[in-house]
Amino acid sequence: MEEKIRMVPLRYIFVIFLCPKLILCQLIDQQLTIKKKPIIILPNQEINDPTSIGNIITGIVAQKAIEIGRFKVIDRRLIDSILKEQRFQLSGIINQNQIIKAGELASAEEAFIINIIEFGQKGVPKIIRPKQKNENSNDRDEDLSSWVIKTLVRAKAKQIEENAKSDFVKRTELENNIQTIISVEVRIINISTGVSKNSIQINSRYTGGNKNASLNYVLKDLRWKISRKLRGLYSLTSEIMQVDGNEITMLTGRDLGIKKGALFEIASVDKEKFYKERLVKIPGKTRALVSITNVGPNASEAKIIRKWRKVLPGLRAYELIKSPRATQLDIFYNKRPWYELSGKFWLMPFRTFSVSLGGQIGLIEDNSKNNTPYFGLGSSLDLNLFYIWGISPSIGLTVPINFMMRRDDQRNNVFSNFSSPSFDFNFSVQLGQFRDIIFSIKYIFSDVQSKWTYQTKDNDGSGTSINKAAFWLGQPPSFRPLEGIYFSFSLRKIKF
Repeated sequence: MEEKIRMVPLRYIFVIFLCPKLILCQLIDQQLTIKKKPIIILPNQEINDPTSIGNIITGIVAQKAIEIGRFKVIDRRLIDSILKEQRFQLSGIINQNQIIKAGELASAEEAFIINIIEFGQKGVPKIIRPKQKNENSNDRDEDLSSWVIKTLVRAKAKQIEENAKSDFVKRTELENNIQTIISVEVRIINISTGVSKNSIQINSRYTGGNKNASLNYVLKDLRWKISRKLRGLYSLTSEIMQVDGNEITMLTGRDLGIKKGALFEIASVDKEKFYKERLVKIPGKTRALVSITNVGPNASEAKIIRKWRKVLPGLRAYELIKSPRATQLDIFYNKRPWYELSGKFWLMPFRTFSVSLGGQIGLIEDNSKNNTPYFGLGSSLDLNLFYIWGISPSIGLTVPINFMMRRDDQRNNVFSNFSSPSFDFNFSVQLGQFRDIIFSIKYIFSDVQSKWTYQTKDNDGSGTSINKAAFWLGQPPSFRPLEGIYFSFSLRKIKF
C-alpha cells in the first residue's frame, strides 16, 4: 500500500521561517526599558535604631528611588523578614550568600548597600573680622610716654573684657554655629554574583545654626544629590513608535517616571557581528535630540529640537542625564567704528526660554575720534520659537554692562561704565550635530553712560577712599547716541 505524503500546513512553515526574527525581536525588546528595575535596599547595620544617621540616609535613598519612578523598591519589611527567616547575623557585614538568597526571595537582580563614610557635628567659633582702627594725626604725633600709657591701659582693658566672658557665653556661641559633615557611599551589588557593579559617593557640609538646623540643611542637600545620582544609575532606553514631521511617539511614559521636558537622544539600533570568533557590538549612529512634550501612562509624545540624520520608527531613544551645554562666540562690527567680541554660556539651551551668561571686550570711538577700550559682563534671555529643517529662530533681550578706563587731562586713571540693552532677533542655522551659525539683528533701544571718576584718599586723614570727578580741559569723552539697528553673527558649539 502506497504511503500517503502528509503536507505540512502552511502556517507552520511561516512559524519556522519567522522564528529567528521573533527570537531577535525578543532580544531587542530586552534592551528597552519597559518596566521598573526591582532593587533591594539592604538594611543598615544600625537597623534597630531608627534615629541613626545610617537609617535616615537609607530612608532617603529608598524614598528618592521611588520618587524618580524607575525603581521598584522591595519593601523594607520584606527584607527584614527574609533576614529573620534565614537567621542572618547582622554584624555590620553582609556576605555574598546572604545577598544572593535575599535577591532570590525578593525577585531582584541588584541591591543597594549604604555606607556612612563620615558623619560628624561639632561647634566651631564664628569668624569675626577685626575692625580697622583709624588713628588720627594727634595719635601719630603723641610722645613716647603717652603712647606707653595708652598701650598699657588698652591691654588691661582687653584682659578684663576677656575674663568677663563666661563659659556659658562661649558654649552658647558654639552650640549655635554647628558644622555638620556627611559623606555617603551607595554601592550597587549584583545579586547573582555578589560583585560590586558600581558605586556613587555623595558629600555635603554646612556650618550654622544649632544641631538640628545644621543637620536638616545637610539632609536637604543630600536629597537633591541622591535623586540626581540615582537617575544616572538607571538611564532609560526607549523606542520610536511613530514619526509625524517633527512630532514623534515614544514607548516610555509616566510608569517610568518620565516628565515633560526630559531630553532623549535618538540613535540607530546597535548592530552585532562576529569578529575573530567573538561577538562584538557596533553602536548605532546618533540622529536627533528630542524633548518630551506630553506624557502618557506608558507612552509619550516628543518634538524634535535638533536633527542631523533621518528619524524613523523603530529607532532607539536614550535618556540624557546631564543637560546639554552650549558656548557661543559673538562677533559684532559697526562702521562707527565699534568692534566687539563676546562669549556666552547658555543654561538649558533647548528649553522654550533659555538664559545665557557671558562677557565681552571691545573698542568704541568717542566724540574726540579716539578708540576707547572696554570690557564687561552681560546676560541674554531668549524665547525659542520653533525648529524646522535645521533652522531655529528666536527673539530675546540682551543687557550688557561695560566698564571703560583711560587717563584724564591730569593723568588720573579714570573710569566710566555704559550699558546698551537691545532687543534681538536671532536666526540659527544648524551646521552639524554640535555646531550652529547664528545671524542676529539687534535693536538698541537705550544707552546710558556714567560720569568719568577716579578714586583717591580723603584729605581728612581717615584714609577712606572717595570718588572724584575726572578733569577735562574740554568736553569729557562721550559717545554719539547708540540707538539703532545693528547686525552681528555668532558661532555656537553644543555638547551633550
